[in-house]
Amino acid sequence: MFDTGLSDIHQLVVHHIGNKIKEEELRLSREASGLDEKTKKVLWKYVKSAFQVPSFFQFQHAVDLDMNPVYTLAREFFRNESDLVSTSSKMAKLLYQASQHPQIRSGELFVIHFDRLNYMGKETQALGLFKSEVKQPFLFTEESQKTIELYSYKGIHPTKVDKACLIFDSDEEEGYQILCVDNRNRGDEAKFWMEDFLGIKTRNTGFTKTETTMALTKQFIETELPEELQIDRTESIDLLNRTANYFKENEQFDQESFSEVVFRNEDISQKFRSFTQERSDVQVSLDEPFDIDQNAVKRKSRIFKSILKLDKNFHVYIHGNREMIEKGVDETGRKFYKLYYEEEQ
Repeated sequence: MFDTGLSDIHQLVVHHIGNKIKEEELRLSREASGLDEKTKKVLWKYVKSAFQVPSFFQFQHAVDLDMNPVYTLAREFFRNESDLVSTSSKMAKLLYQASQHPQIRSGELFVIHFDRLNYMGKETQALGLFKSEVKQPFLFTEESQKTIELYSYKGIHPTKVDKACLIFDSDEEEGYQILCVDNRNRGDEAKFWMEDFLGIKTRNTGFTKTETTMALTKQFIETELPEELQIDRTESIDLLNRTANYFKENEQFDQESFSEVVFRNEDISQKFRSFTQERSDVQVSLDEPFDIDQNAVKRKSRIFKSILKLDKNFHVYIHGNREMIEKGVDETGRKFYKLYYEEEQ
């Protein structure tokens, strides 16, 4: 997704962010860090490993976008090419103010200016914010005249990113295009990176719409339909398989064709529409067609498990025709499934 040949890491500033509630220090660099070519190559591994999924966000604010401090700092930098040391120091202070949960770890904040960043064929300048919180152990050897000594140190693993944010100089008026991840925190302490510090929300791209619609469909099939229609597990699996196949085989999502292929029943289609409309936290309208993103399909298909679990004895994988499996109960009350097939492989 990143084309390093068409991209350029221009400058890097590193600050140390402590936990304010624990009265830990905020230590700010006064100059940019030196970057040789070997360090840049390792840094590129760090950047690329952070964003395996193209899930985009954008800055927001409940009153006015101009009141989002990280957004205004990024805008000032992109417009005026402000000094990175000054801009990154202000961002570090904001992050320090947001670090007021006891579970938040101290760590280094890397602020990177990409003079050019080519991502998925689109090239623009960008700002990268990376916070490293967990140090990884590694071994180091040092040779003398008589022996080679082995030492243990702790440092930053180049492919294990804790928190990361990339702000692309694109769509300024809408809050920029942003990639963001938090691989470390969960629960209330996770809010400080994306909400308290950055103030971002999910951007309605083809990727997010595809992911959201697939997730909603799975939730509807597994939680709502069994209560409404008393369908069994094999019928649920059949619906999940049809859902996954629809997204794999089509380039665009259309509510009418989706319902015909997956639900094949107008009453169920209406229940699904009502189910999605009641979810106020989901900003996807099924009435509006959208382009299906195959990266999202590939990622989300992993949760569409077509496995029928029978006690602790059997796991039956159902991939195709629902009519080839039959459910019943024998004269002693034991439940059974009868499987039909043409050839054994």
